[in-house]
Amino acid sequence: MKPFNIKKTSPRKSQVLPVKQVNSGRPNLWKKVIAFGFFAVIPVLFTQKAVFAEGEGFTIAETLGSTSVDESGTSDDFTIVLDVQPASDVTLSISDGSSDETSISPTTVTFTNSNWDTAQTVTVTGSDDDIIDGSQTSTITISVVDEISDNAYDSVVDQTFSVTTTDDDSAGFTISETLGTSEVDETGTTDNVSVVLNAEPASDVVISVTSSDTGEVTVSPAAPLTFTSTNWNIAQTVTLTGANDDLVDGSQTSTVTLSVVDGSSDDDFDGVADQTVSVTTTDSDVAGFTVIESGGTTTVAEDGSTTDDFTVVLDAQPTSDVVLSIVSADTGEVTVSPATLTFTSGNWDSSQTVTVTGVDDSLIDGSQTTVVTIAVVDASSNDSFDSLLDQTVSVSTADDDTAGFTVSQTDGSSSVTEGGSTDLITVVLDAQPTSDVVISVASSDT
Repeated sequence: MKPFNIKKTSPRKSQVLPVKQVNSGRPNLWKKVIAFGFFAVIPVLFTQKAVFAEGEGFTIAETLGSTSVDESGTSDDFTIVLDVQPASDVTLSISDGSSDETSISPTTVTFTNSNWDTAQTVTVTGSDDDIIDGSQTSTITISVVDEISDNAYDSVVDQTFSVTTTDDDSAGFTISETLGTSEVDETGTTDNVSVVLNAEPASDVVISVTSSDTGEVTVSPAAPLTFTSTNWNIAQTVTLTGANDDLVDGSQTSTVTLSVVDGSSDDDFDGVADQTVSVTTTDSDVAGFTVIESGGTTTVAEDGSTTDDFTVVLDAQPTSDVVLSIVSADTGEVTVSPATLTFTSGNWDSSQTVTVTGVDDSLIDGSQTTVVTIAVVDASSNDSFDSLLDQTVSVSTADDDTAGFTVSQTDGSSSVTEGGSTDLITVVLDAQPTSDVVISVASSDT
């Protein structure tokens, strides 16, 4: 304890009777006793005043009676003031116990014997973190720094109060699409999306990724994405790949869904809503049909002894039936069978055969070429095939007719008499001419 500066004061009036009145026979002894008692009591009186009389301490006042901050960085204040004027400086430390939830400024305040009764302000600021921890309570402790403070304040008890820090982190995840959209092609092109958590989880968070139509788009990795408390803020990539089909279905839109797997994830993330990505798959299939002639050409004979054929098959799978008509331009030269072909989504890639048969006539017309037309019957066919152009097959029909005429004699011979009898012969053409044929008949001896 510091030495006291005892001021000289006026002598106190003794309430003890004069020595002579007490014992006039032993004056020196009583004088000694009284003097001893008086001077023994004086130090005790001064010591009690130094320890108890002044009431050393300090007072804390919180704004609005409590202290609250937010992780976003909001602040709140409290003030400190001494209760009694010190003889020398008093330094107070302000600590939050190394809390990750708050920061304090300043961390010490010093009062002198001249500013002791002027309140000093301490600011508490919320500290941001990434963890989903809800509102947290920290303890602020204000203590006298004994080594550099007036000794009269050394024994002053620490004071504490609580600070509430409101959490600004919420469970969630963010999806980012390359160029803002996701597009692939049936030929197998790819696109990517990235996924990252919005806040640090206390335990693993597992997110599943599924395609609504793996016939249009597949996802990789097939296994769910796992985020931990260490990699939560590192984006993970999901690759989208176009899946090939044979269907003429135009550009298709599929949905890729990302969902938190509740049973394997931090409970704070269980209520997070699913998110989806719309993926457009460009169709690589084109409506059409292919005609293949046997041997590369189609030839028949008029007599019907030989036939030929060709096959027809669709180039892509229709979503509904496609009906093709087969029509000969000249049924007097060529007939076809069957007259229609029907392709379904099940047999579209199986070739169907059309048989071409020559038709006999008597006309000497040489080899004839007939066009067989294959056409989509729009009203009965998948709309994607309606605009297809007709296709044709040229069929050559070999003529079996030869120019000539035949003379027939009655009974196989002809005879007459000079008396004027007659006999007949007949003449007929061997084949139908394309124009008149005139035959002259002349006798070698009229």
